[in-house]
Amino acid sequence: MLLRMKRHLVALAMLLAACGANPNPPVAPPSSAELSGGGVWVAYNLGCAAGCEQIRRGDRILAVDGHAITSGAELDAANLTRGTPVALKVAKHGGGAVDVKLVATPHSDMPPIKAVPPLLTVGAAALDRAPEWARLRLFGHAIPALRMYRGDEPRGYINGRELYGRGAVIVVWELPYLIAHKSALWAELPGYYAQLQRHDPALLNAGVDVFFVFPSEGESRGFRPGIDADVAPAQAGGGNLRYAINQETRDHIRSEVPPGTKDLIPLFDLDSAADDPNNLGLENPASDIREWLFDRILAPVILVIDHRGIVRWHSRDFPLGPEETIEAAVQFALHDLPDGPASAAPTIAVAPASPAG
Repeated sequence: MLLRMKRHLVALAMLLAACGANPNPPVAPPSSAELSGGGVWVAYNLGCAAGCEQIRRGDRILAVDGHAITSGAELDAANLTRGTPVALKVAKHGGGAVDVKLVATPHSDMPPIKAVPPLLTVGAAALDRAPEWARLRLFGHAIPALRMYRGDEPRGYINGRELYGRGAVIVVWELPYLIAHKSALWAELPGYYAQLQRHDPALLNAGVDVFFVFPSEGESRGFRPGIDADVAPAQAGGGNLRYAINQETRDHIRSEVPPGTKDLIPLFDLDSAADDPNNLGLENPASDIREWLFDRILAPVILVIDHRGIVRWHSRDFPLGPEETIEAAVQFALHDLPDGPASAAPTIAVAPASPAG
């Protein structure tokens, strides 16, 4: 009995030590009260030659070389990756402030991004612009591992790293299990797509891309009242059946967009899968995006990601009503995302699709 207790204590000590060494521990989405302390929020720590081991996700960097900083852009200008010691003042998550001596160079092992800073950050004040109901699990994270397949021409895959350097509004059209609600939501979808399409030129001008995503190819078939009403939920757009985004689906979704409209928002399948090496993001190795998005509440999800690769908005369902919630997310993306990286990436170029996963 004593030996067994000793083994349990040793195992617990090892577990605690391992947790203490984790630079990216689980942290609840930050509230306004937490972010009111200012500085720059650390969304993810990729590591560096020295000092990064003292910084955790959820910490806030308050000063660099004695100069107070309030935005990620100011942190970029301080050039933490110059390879020589930099003095940081860091407010620890749930604790006091500490001094950290950091030595870092850019990460060059995350293609297609040529150089990634060791600390992925955003100004605390900028992060605090989101309403409290848009701060679900991914809020305040760097882009998680993901892979999307574009169902429109030019077809091809996009991974999470390719979102870095531009803003993104991602609408994930998860349908509920209740047949009546599913049918109503599917019927209303063309109006919501048309609403996004009206804003798309302004969003593109602001450096923000729109992605309309189905959770799987099964969902992309949609829900057909009178045809799918007697089909099990997993077969009526809620499961893992594999269907292409067919022309009938496209025509339905775009039925309220004025004829002749150019540059239609493309339709995507979320082609991520756990432990798939093709799923890439800024938080690698990390959980697949599906593990963050989906839970027992099935409803559409809206993500807004800034140019620094930080999730600034994560909402589920439509807290303000469908049109109002979509409008709030769009206006947020148009007006509340500044605090971008020092240099923005070019517009996303979709790689040609490959037959292999």
